[in-house]
Amino acid sequence: MDTCARCGAELGVGRFCLNCGHRIGDPVRPPAPHPSPTAPSAATPPATAAPPVTATASEAPPLDPPVQAADPTPVPPLPPAPPVEPARSVQPVPSARRRPVADRAPGTEPAPVPTTWDPERDLLPYHDSDELGPDDPLGARGWIPWVVGAVVLVAVVVVLLRVFDSEPVAEPTPDDTAAAAGASPSDDPGPGDGASDPASDDSGGSDPAAPEGTGPRTDVATAATFAVPATAPPTTDLDGNLVAYDAAQMGDGTPSTTWRTAGDATGQTITITLAEPTVLDRVGLVNGYAKQVAGVDWYPNNRRILAVTWGFDDGTTVQQTLAERAGLQRLKVPPVETSTVTLRIDEVTPPGSGPLGRDYTAISEVSLVGRRAG
Repeated sequence: MDTCARCGAELGVGRFCLNCGHRIGDPVRPPAPHPSPTAPSAATPPATAAPPVTATASEAPPLDPPVQAADPTPVPPLPPAPPVEPARSVQPVPSARRRPVADRAPGTEPAPVPTTWDPERDLLPYHDSDELGPDDPLGARGWIPWVVGAVVLVAVVVVLLRVFDSEPVAEPTPDDTAAAAGASPSDDPGPGDGASDPASDDSGGSDPAAPEGTGPRTDVATAATFAVPATAPPTTDLDGNLVAYDAAQMGDGTPSTTWRTAGDATGQTITITLAEPTVLDRVGLVNGYAKQVAGVDWYPNNRRILAVTWGFDDGTTVQQTLAERAGLQRLKVPPVETSTVTLRIDEVTPPGSGPLGRDYTAISEVSLVGRRAG
């Protein structure tokens, strides 16, 4: 090993001598000469001269050698490094982390460090990514689902246009088919069914000789007058209010008000006089006392009408069968021009049962739809 040019100590790792701190490779400067003693001058009183002291670099007290300067302790050989996988890149080992030559075991050599960058060796493989295969060719019949979907979409659009563009029908078809037989079906429209704007209905008479009115279709019962055989006296409701049962309440458009008469009204006739001659094509009524108040439903507590017969000026009559439910039930009739309408009560239910049962026959509303006669 090399030795320091200044103190002769063995050199270790580094740029300076670990014994005296001399920079390795710099020349050694000679020590500065000490002034020699001279004879005292005449003006200077004699003084006791100190014995000369000469110091050299060799006379300096020796320093304890540092640990690094001692003989290296044998290090057991390192285990062989595992083989490097070809798929991983070899990273160069930093010079600061390399084992010093003095600390290596005898006979061991550092692993070679690659000096060039090889993309096939240093980059990760691409076999982990999904392989994108070629697109599957479209079959010979692959267009069929698209054509079917387009046809279905067009059909849906056409149906929606017809639904929203057509006028609503006030009554269901069974009423129309039952008009010729003179009786309404058992499934007459309930509350609100068939009670839409009468002007939206089509009179639709198939007979070319049938009368036709002019103007919009309206419910002329609201302007008509009612002649009844008898009327029940007023009563007091559960809140103490006086309630009357006048005949005019059959045409006021409010189902919670009613006309009623005492007992079973089977065979009695109500005469309705219109404000002007009208071509009618719809008739109907609410066949009981359709009032609900304070948790009490008065419809089942009074008699309900089950069948009636409608009569017109030309002598024609139409029968209507009614269901037991509190709602306007209309019947389509052949167009007929008339100024008066008769309503004969053919059948009613028994009186209401229970503590609130009443023995009265009631009609809450009457409906007569048509156009003004031309």
